[in-house]
Amino acid sequence: MSKIFKNFFFKKKIAVTGSKGFIATHVIKSLKNLGVKNKQIIRINSKNTNYNDVNQLERKLKSVDFVIHLSSVTGGIKYTKDNTSNQFYLSSIKDINIFEASKRSKVKKLVTLGNLHAYPAKIKSKISENNLFDGLPSKVHMGVGWPKRNLSVMTDIYSRKSKTNFIVLYSANVYGPGDSLDHKYSHIIPTLILKCLNNKSFKIFGGLDSVREFIYVKDVANIILLSLAKLDKSIYINVGSGEKISIKNLLKKIKKITNFNKNIKNLREINDKSIRYTDRKKFKRLLNYKFVYNLDTGLKETIKWYKENI
Repeated sequence: MSKIFKNFFFKKKIAVTGSKGFIATHVIKSLKNLGVKNKQIIRINSKNTNYNDVNQLERKLKSVDFVIHLSSVTGGIKYTKDNTSNQFYLSSIKDINIFEASKRSKVKKLVTLGNLHAYPAKIKSKISENNLFDGLPSKVHMGVGWPKRNLSVMTDIYSRKSKTNFIVLYSANVYGPGDSLDHKYSHIIPTLILKCLNNKSFKIFGGLDSVREFIYVKDVANIILLSLAKLDKSIYINVGSGEKISIKNLLKKIKKITNFNKNIKNLREINDKSIRYTDRKKFKRLLNYKFVYNLDTGLKETIKWYKENI
């Protein structure tokens, strides 16, 4: 696969938005490991670019072959509850302006990540691309879910009479080294790791019977690059590891790896027994990616990173 990548990215110019972020840093590292030179990577982030200025974005993307759009306004469920309208507004503006600038600049391909909050709340089991418009996203996650669903519509709208292919990967929950250190607003895996490494008793709100799918960030980085190399049309597809686990068993794994032995009190305020994971038929047919990491190896690397960085 690395040979395919090296040939494909040879002398190509690649823009990465959100270049200082969690997933983007892994993507950039993967590109450099493939021999892509620093001058070929255009790093776009909120420090050097105004995402509200489509003309500035267009100038940034001049002569760029591919855009990897990873700038996002995200966080755990508490962040979403506290910042719903802000999350919706900022996510929508960024996505629309990046798509518009890519089309104006005649970028060959753009790939971006969505998440499963784009799908209808009523789906409680396997999530298929065919179900994307079968109902509204969860009210709690509407601020992030609706902009991510909108990406699928934009792939169609922006590819019309355009030389740019727009690719959206609806990913399962991504985790790994470099994820959030924010105790208040991080997602479930970093939250549990931080609490266990703190080595003090803590409370959880329930929802331990719910089942979710997780995907390691280094695999996600590879899949993003593979999608650029293999997909030659505007499309949206689900991306998942195929590993489903209850939050209860996820907590057990994290407790074991961190050697946590304090008390955990379940407040039982959340009674969520839903099972949500990706239908991977389209993903396997189009990309046929062989995963490098499973949940056990991914968690060990992730926890090692957290031990070294908190």
